[in-house]
Amino acid sequence: MKKSKIIITCFATLLLVAGCRDRATNTKGPAKQTPTDIPELPYVLEGDYSPEPDVMYKVLIGVDTCFVMIDSMDEETLHGHYYQVNASSDSVHSLPFDYDRHWRDRRKEASVYIYQEPEYEPEDDALYRLPKYKVRVQKDIEYGQALGYWCSNEVAGDDSYLKIVTDKLTSSVIRTTQSLTMDVYSPVTDDSIPKRHPLLLLLHGGGFYVGDKQDSCIRALCRYFAQTGYVAVSANYRMGFLPSKKEIERAGYMALQDAHAAMRYLVEHAADYGIDTAQLFVGGASAGAITALNLAFMRDNDRPRSASGNRSRDLGSIAASGNSSKATFRIRGVANLWGAVNNLKILGNSKTAIVSFHGDADQVVPYDNGYPFSDISAQLGRRMFERMYGSKQIDLRANELGYHSKLYTYSGEGHSLHHNADGSWNQKNWKSIRDRMSLFFYDEIAGPRPKIVADSNDSRHFYIDMETAHDVRWHVIGGFILKVSDHDIWVVWRDDEPLHMIKASGKNERDFGFNDKKAIDK
Repeated sequence: MKKSKIIITCFATLLLVAGCRDRATNTKGPAKQTPTDIPELPYVLEGDYSPEPDVMYKVLIGVDTCFVMIDSMDEETLHGHYYQVNASSDSVHSLPFDYDRHWRDRRKEASVYIYQEPEYEPEDDALYRLPKYKVRVQKDIEYGQALGYWCSNEVAGDDSYLKIVTDKLTSSVIRTTQSLTMDVYSPVTDDSIPKRHPLLLLLHGGGFYVGDKQDSCIRALCRYFAQTGYVAVSANYRMGFLPSKKEIERAGYMALQDAHAAMRYLVEHAADYGIDTAQLFVGGASAGAITALNLAFMRDNDRPRSASGNRSRDLGSIAASGNSSKATFRIRGVANLWGAVNNLKILGNSKTAIVSFHGDADQVVPYDNGYPFSDISAQLGRRMFERMYGSKQIDLRANELGYHSKLYTYSGEGHSLHHNADGSWNQKNWKSIRDRMSLFFYDEIAGPRPKIVADSNDSRHFYIDMETAHDVRWHVIGGFILKVSDHDIWVVWRDDEPLHMIKASGKNERDFGFNDKKAIDK
């Protein structure tokens, strides 16, 4: 069929469409047309009907397709524009038309319907990603007791770490029974989200000597994650040591024992706090990050020699301290905020996801590998600490093992990325850490998010890359949908529109919502 004949036939057929917003039960008399979903069920309409201005129609004649709009009309003429789909192109352009009064005398048959995209409503994927809930805080909950020097040491002022350690030496001689406490931040929710929530246990930094569960960074993270739907916990742990390599190593091991006791307590009381024990996460900053990494990866056969020995010196197994809970658990993911490990081999013990944040100029905890506190003295670091492997080495090893691991390097920056050099709050770094950490953990909870993919063999065809995705909805900006199914869409793009984009929304295999969009360069 010649192009001119196709267009005339399209127009003649279109002019038979009338009263498309009215309802009817047949094609005789006043036309009625229920809004048509795509894939379309075209109507074959006959009768002395009038088209409506400013309504886009799709007209099918054989294998030919036109998109037609009446811009204005009177008893004598029609004025409008149309887009003719060409089989060899993924673009259409607008052409004007005028039609005289004789259109009313023509009667044609064709598949004609109002062009209407499927209903599109993006998924509300704020759960576990964006803050939306009020937070309830339960403070000073005791999760256990253990022999130690202290569990809280809040230091004000600008004293150096070395001076703080020196000033408190007299307190690092005799261990006494310490109450191990935590603060629990819970979302105040209704029945719109599950009654069991992911758990995030967070541990403050301070070189195993100073700090408290009210640490500003940890407290802010707890409140934020509780607002997104987590149960977030900030726990105190035992600190303090005599100034020797073995004693510092023992202090780190006792912190690990306490973190393990805290997690056992929370798992055992999961029903009381609304915790989903299949979604357990842990994180920390500096010494807290070291402890969090050890909690996820260290096992009893990896414990340091300094933690064992004669009866008076043996600290026992990792799970032997704090409380009598026998609960077991598996950590799904770790947030490593400028932390390190003493032995990269422990990463092979558990396929746990790791997201790391570290400044590559950190002189407190090495970014790559080396000895801590090189900012004080390189010789002191070698004498007091074992060699440590920082976030760069952790990420390299985790990727070699095939883990889900991501390292965010802050170029030229040092320790405590949430603080500026003068001690003020670094809002930019804080937000980037918070948001990246949230997204990383969300991927672990929700699973892979489906993506829109362009078909390399058909420029009109786009599809969702995950067969298990379902309830997929599509939306097109700057184009026409030719055909659509749950996972596939065929589109032609309008040359008169500046923006060309496809959006898709639906559920992945774990029934978590996803939203994706793809801009198309034309």
